Amino acid sequence: MKRQALLVLFALISLVSFGQESPSSVIRGAVVDAQSDFPLPGVTVLLIGSDPVVGTTTDIDGRFRLENIPVGRHGIQVSFIGYEPQVLSNLLVTSGKELTVNVKLSESVLQLDGAEIVAEDDKATPKNEMATVSARSFTVEEAMRYSGALQDPSRMAQNFAGVSNSSDDRNDIIIRGNSPSGVLWRMEGIDIPSPNHFSAFGSTGGPVSMLNINNLSNSDFLTSAFPSEYGNALAGVFDLELRNGNKENYEFLGQVGFNGFEFGAEGPIGLGKNGSFLINYRYSTLEVFNALGIEFGTGTAVPQYQDLTFKVDIPTAKAGRFGIFGVGGTSYIEFLASDATETNLFSSDAEDSRFGSNTGWVGVSHKYFFNERTSSKLVLAASHAGTDGNIDSLSTENGDPTRIFGLDRFQNKYTARLDINSKRNARNTIKFGVQADLNQFNFRDSVLYAPGEYFYESDFEDEASLVQSYISWQHRAGEKWTINAGLHSQHFLLNNSNAIEPRAGVRYKINDRQSLNLGMGLHSQMQPLPIYFNRERIDANTSVIRNDELDFNKSAHGVIGYDNLITNVFRIKVEAYYQYLYNVAVDRDSSSFSVLNAGAGFVIPNNADLVNDGTGFNYGLEFTAERFFNKGYYILGTASLFESKYEGSDGIERNTAFNTNYVLNLLGGKEFPLNEKSSISFDTKVTYAGGQRFTPIDFESSLAQTEEVLFEDQAFSEQYDPYFRWDFKITYRMNKKKTSQQFSIDLRNVTNQENVFMQQFNARAGEIETRYQIGFFPDVQYRIYF
Repeated sequence: MKRQALLVLFALISLVSFGQESPSSVIRGAVVDAQSDFPLPGVTVLLIGSDPVVGTTTDIDGRFRLENIPVGRHGIQVSFIGYEPQVLSNLLVTSGKELTVNVKLSESVLQLDGAEIVAEDDKATPKNEMATVSARSFTVEEAMRYSGALQDPSRMAQNFAGVSNSSDDRNDIIIRGNSPSGVLWRMEGIDIPSPNHFSAFGSTGGPVSMLNINNLSNSDFLTSAFPSEYGNALAGVFDLELRNGNKENYEFLGQVGFNGFEFGAEGPIGLGKNGSFLINYRYSTLEVFNALGIEFGTGTAVPQYQDLTFKVDIPTAKAGRFGIFGVGGTSYIEFLASDATETNLFSSDAEDSRFGSNTGWVGVSHKYFFNERTSSKLVLAASHAGTDGNIDSLSTENGDPTRIFGLDRFQNKYTARLDINSKRNARNTIKFGVQADLNQFNFRDSVLYAPGEYFYESDFEDEASLVQSYISWQHRAGEKWTINAGLHSQHFLLNNSNAIEPRAGVRYKINDRQSLNLGMGLHSQMQPLPIYFNRERIDANTSVIRNDELDFNKSAHGVIGYDNLITNVFRIKVEAYYQYLYNVAVDRDSSSFSVLNAGAGFVIPNNADLVNDGTGFNYGLEFTAERFFNKGYYILGTASLFESKYEGSDGIERNTAFNTNYVLNLLGGKEFPLNEKSSISFDTKVTYAGGQRFTPIDFESSLAQTEEVLFEDQAFSEQYDPYFRWDFKITYRMNKKKTSQQFSIDLRNVTNQENVFMQQFNARAGEIETRYQIGFFPDVQYRIYF
């Protein structure tokens, strides 16, 4: 029946796409100087292959607009005297929504004496000019196109070299064997909490992303030796930007899929000069279906969530550019093993658990140009991250629920950040800034340790500040050499921890298509805030806090890479790296524990007597072969080989929890135009990776204590079978005069491969059971622009 319904839907969509006049749309955008961000007036923008020629020049604000462009794939050529030109190809023009293209041109360090050079835009090059190695751009179209990504930036990034995931049910980013908690999330210039529903303190991932791909602009993803403007991170950076709304026309979006039912709107507002707004709201798809009586096999474990994203952009003639932005969401889920009639996804057979979270941030920004070479950006923001939940055990003799754990935590952060960017000349650019974060928090959680008696592992209300500053310098020493150097510092006022971190990167351009890249630097990160206030129980009436003097976890990065743009559309990249981690928090007494293994779940460590004596290291080799989308198809292959080790306070070298040793990805897709109004695309992805590391269960002790007990001295000594998944996606796109529609079905895990999720001790059954990752899962999505 479902198959017949899909066939009827495709037929109806195809029928209405014929017999109407050819739809068209608009390509618009802005051109700025790559180093200073100053708008460039008088830049020539031409539609490639147009006859007669379609083109324009940018206005005083660097803006351009090409009208009546037929829907389909197009390219534009952007050129300006004294600057290195660019060609942007395969831009997708659809009806119902204008295409916005923002271009950065680099001033030439050589006098070309009128010679014209047209450079194809390297789609892998990061937006941040100070990034030398281990960085690439993240494009919105890629996130929408790739199979298995669920339009989630985190899951999309897992296709890149050096990146893997912890499990299918979460979107944690594991970079080069590092904990996901070492990733820094940034939006609009400020550091943000984990941008996910059902997120927990100390983690940066979750089951469902709060980031709405329909509202994002192209952004940067960095995996090592990142520039000095980024701090308080050990593993990597996801630097996101929200796009501006349409300044001239109102546009609307409707969408339904895995991420939710959603509606979006954007358009001009009557403030300032060419102001705009953008807003989008989403509501949990499964919760809607559950209310309608439609079951998906998750039992009572129905994820309930909603989120809102907005941005207001207000340019002015003399006072600079103002912006207001924000993202917020709530989520709740419960796993009830006590409901014997239900099968609950990822639940325990001996526990009832409930979990909720509230996360959001809002900010005001102001960008001002003192002149065409020097600008400032000030951002004032506030964020909130809160979690609450409880666990009831069903392992009592009569089976009645007994509360064994409860938590109620929140953290409010107030941020002020100022960046100054000064392009001294074509060769030299200096950037410096300061950021101050005031954290106000309340951490309370308790655990049952005797019948009717609870111990508060944390019960604290306080505030603490983190102050960071940096300076970066870029020197373009002729045509071949680019040098990026900088210094980052941070100071944690809770216990006066300090870190001074030099960074450096060098790029040598062998020729127009090949380059060698080198990056190195020191990086440090504070502990997740609740760890500082974990309590150690002395007796029934006494507990102490010992972790409040913990220092930063620290690391040294070293990377060397080779890039070869073999053709305008095919590129290979090889990187080798070594990362040494030191000053890592571990138990004071001899044990296998290290915070390097935390951060890929809903629980943060409750260890209450930690010292900065741990170490670790990661090293590996990565290879990327990428054919950019051209002539209707693309191919991306990545291979990562790595080792990730650590030492706890027992001095034994072990695998980290994230040492899967290898990850192989192969992606590809082909787009077939059906006529001038519609097309159909096929995308696929295959992943093969080493299995997750795990600590074996002490079955006899678990049976005796009626709860899971692990062989802690054998931490992460065993490994599950290799992970394999094949995804396949079909997308149908149709353009009408005033609307464009898209229907897709993404078949995740086509072969229904049983990849191991975890092993756990079932106290009620008295046995060790194996749980598996998500099996075959079809994600059906419909989107309309109008």
